Amino acid sequence: MKFTARSGSVLSPRLLSVFLLLLLLPAEMQAQFTFTTNYDGSLNISQYTGSGGAVTIPDTTNGMAITSIGYDAFGGTSVTNVIIPDSITSMADLAFYYCTSLQSVTIGNGLTSLPFMAFNDCSNLTSVNIPTNVTDIGYEAFFRCSRLAGVTIPDSVIVIESYAFSDCSDLTNVMIPADAVEIEDGAFEGCTSLTAIAVDTNNPD
Repeated sequence: MKFTARSGSVLSPRLLSVFLLLLLLPAEMQAQFTFTTNYDGSLNISQYTGSGGAVTIPDTTNGMAITSIGYDAFGGTSVTNVIIPDSITSMADLAFYYCTSLQSVTIGNGLTSLPFMAFNDCSNLTSVNIPTNVTDIGYEAFFRCSRLAGVTIPDSVIVIESYAFSDCSDLTNVMIPADAVEIEDGAFEGCTSLTAIAVDTNNPD
């Protein structure tokens, strides 16, 4: 890995620290991810650069916590199965947009929000868990995940935003908690196989 600067230019301390960090990462990690540093010194995955297939995101590297997934970081890649650890506490918009080979996602308990178009157009996604700390399922988060057949909404969810599961044509089973959940317009629009949304009677109001 080589970095160059024009003659007379000076790298800022922040950029220099990022460059040094990248040089110190194990070769295997460099091959799969590009990192930036967050303001608290933890790491953000700004881009997945691996060859696809099954991916387990580590929670640390070189003793530094990996806490976030950046904008469009995995978008359009050929990942097939992804495990997101509990250390990930934030995910940016379009994080897994148009990952058409993606079949399953295991999401750790660190996330509290599934953002705008997070898994939009993941047309082969069949399995996803929504962890019990999530309060918001964002706009078009699972839009056109046409092979997703069933979803359980945990008690923690307060709002399912517009078009969150729109055009999930294979979706037949949705379980929501008995506690009030705001379901915005179009959240399940175009779910042509969905006949009913069941209420989890184990969690009555």
